[in-house]
Amino acid sequence: MKPSGAGQGLGPAGRLAIDRTPLLLVNPLSFRASRGLAERAIALATAHGAEVECVDGSPEATSAAVERILARRQRHVIVLAGDGTVHALIERLAERPAGSWLPDLLVLPGGRSNVTAADLLPGFDALGGLRSGLEQLRAGVWDGSIVERSVLRIDQPGLPLRHGFLFGGATVDTIIRRAHAYRAGGSGLLRTGHLSTPWFALGLAARALQGRAGLTCPRLTVRADGLGDLDGRVSLLLASTLLHRRGLLDPYAERGTGGLRVTAVAAGAPRFWRSLPRLVRGRYSAAMNRANGYLSGRCDRLEVLGLAGYVLDGEKFDVDPARPVVVSAGPALRFFSR
Repeated sequence: MKPSGAGQGLGPAGRLAIDRTPLLLVNPLSFRASRGLAERAIALATAHGAEVECVDGSPEATSAAVERILARRQRHVIVLAGDGTVHALIERLAERPAGSWLPDLLVLPGGRSNVTAADLLPGFDALGGLRSGLEQLRAGVWDGSIVERSVLRIDQPGLPLRHGFLFGGATVDTIIRRAHAYRAGGSGLLRTGHLSTPWFALGLAARALQGRAGLTCPRLTVRADGLGDLDGRVSLLLASTLLHRRGLLDPYAERGTGGLRVTAVAAGAPRFWRSLPRLVRGRYSAAMNRANGYLSGRCDRLEVLGLAGYVLDGEKFDVDPARPVVVSAGPALRFFSR
């Protein structure tokens, strides 16, 4: 990547030229940034001549910041925030008309789970990544690539389109909503610290093995083009365009073709708990197939009937179970990757 030109002004035919001054978009209230990381990142960005936009994590604040970025045609946008703020940013950019000008995004881990940052820049440390990115942008060279990555498009008639990277339904939706309530319901490291979500999930898994988790599997009709259907109670429902290039979590089989990665598991799927370690790593056995209640792989379109709600990048949305929710590959955005 080699920048051509700098600064901002009027280009040919009076059009606004691209501003190549790096911009740091930071949410000082996000999980990791709020622990002193935001202040250090802002100081580092300022020392490297970058501009800084602070947001509070609300969609309104993020949308307003995006409008300012688009108005200036800010080419290089570095994002230090949690998945919620990244989701709000992605949502606003994905709503742009086809062919609209878009910035290049460098997403750093500033939140609790950081699934988007971990997918695009695996192993990147927030502060070290920011320093490296700023230095390389100043030199006009990036030691990775700029990739176009499609986001999910979530559509139900009568409701606004949604865009994001990681869609979860059935008990995934319930568990994440409960985890939010758990973290908001107390204090201490096991409620609000780094281990709060794993601790909650471990406790829930222990109760599930004893039949005491209280999780209700909704009755759904799941249709994944090219992969087949599931009809009945579903325990697990996931869809993403993320590649999960590193780490233990990659719960999709290498089957089928298409821009979506999908996994749905029937509530009565045999040997589910014994197969779970294989499932979360994407190492499906021959017996983990649709006939046995395991629907997983790539497709272009997922349709789900019966959903009352879902989570998208950790954000909660309610929908009408009487109308289908359609998940497909949406617009492509531009990201720094390596």
